[in-house]
Amino acid sequence: MNIHNKKLETFFLPDLCNVRAVFVLILLSEALVTALILVESSVVAFQWERFATVSYFVQWVALLSVALLCQSRKFMARLALPWAVCWAMSLLMLVCFSISLATEAIFPFLGLGYEINWSWILRNILISAIFGAMGLRYFYVQSQWRLKSQAELSSRLQALQARIRPHFFFNSLNTVASLIAIDPEKAENMLVDLSSLFRVVLKDQDAQVDLAAEIELGRRYLNIEQERLGDRLKLEWQLPGEIPKIQVPQLLLQPLLENAIYHGIQPLIDGGKIIIHLKPEEAVKNKEKRWSLIIENDKSDCDVKRNGHQISLPNIAMRLEAVFADKAVLSIEETANQYRVIIGLPEYNG
Repeated sequence: MNIHNKKLETFFLPDLCNVRAVFVLILLSEALVTALILVESSVVAFQWERFATVSYFVQWVALLSVALLCQSRKFMARLALPWAVCWAMSLLMLVCFSISLATEAIFPFLGLGYEINWSWILRNILISAIFGAMGLRYFYVQSQWRLKSQAELSSRLQALQARIRPHFFFNSLNTVASLIAIDPEKAENMLVDLSSLFRVVLKDQDAQVDLAAEIELGRRYLNIEQERLGDRLKLEWQLPGEIPKIQVPQLLLQPLLENAIYHGIQPLIDGGKIIIHLKPEEAVKNKEKRWSLIIENDKSDCDVKRNGHQISLPNIAMRLEAVFADKAVLSIEETANQYRVIIGLPEYNG
């Protein structure tokens, strides 16, 4: 992400070039007009004709102001905050002045002939300045709250990830150490793969990565375990031709694969199979596109509890909640001989 995109992302004025923003603006404008008409007249003697006239004027000012703010947002994002506010306020007052002047020239009000009512124009500019300043202040407070929430989320993800990384590293090193005395050449090859794997994890300090990168990290980890377990570990990848562009917490898949091996495959005398699915599904709500990431492994039918870290699943659940809120779902299905972890992911988490 270049510096201009970064400034635009953190700019206090939101993107107003969308249907929802325009719809909200129209509703707020009509609420303002209604309040102004009620101040002038009672509810019983509501002046519908004046309401229509004032609404027509206010909507022109509001929609044109938003259009200009939308088009100049990238320019304002490069300015210092005080200058950006001055630019936005100047645009609002300039639009109000232009619309008021055009209205006076084309549709003279209150039987004043064709003389321009400057006091009426000045009143309109002051009203637009007051409500414009209130709107900009609201956007600024919202922006600061959003940035604070993002900073807290980033700190939370880093803290959770800091608990997973050492666990991953130490278990991987133990895997290599177990082969040094048995097969030094294989252990050396595994160290090369392991160094490559660590390089991927350590070089990217972001809390989130592409799902494709996370799957590749899982492949490298399983390659190491395949060297250790040999024919006892059977792998099956069921992936689509193109991995969806979903941002997920880093080290989401690897702890699940590690659990599948250490608590599922390794206790079996003849080994077993791990199946990794990634398939589309259709959400019940809003018909949004969703994907299911499924890790399925064989396990012993004996109810034997193995000692080990009990942080993986709760940790992953917490990190999914931090990134996706309630849009991602982590569920577990277990039978006598199989264990399955299912992660439901929305295609878009922006």
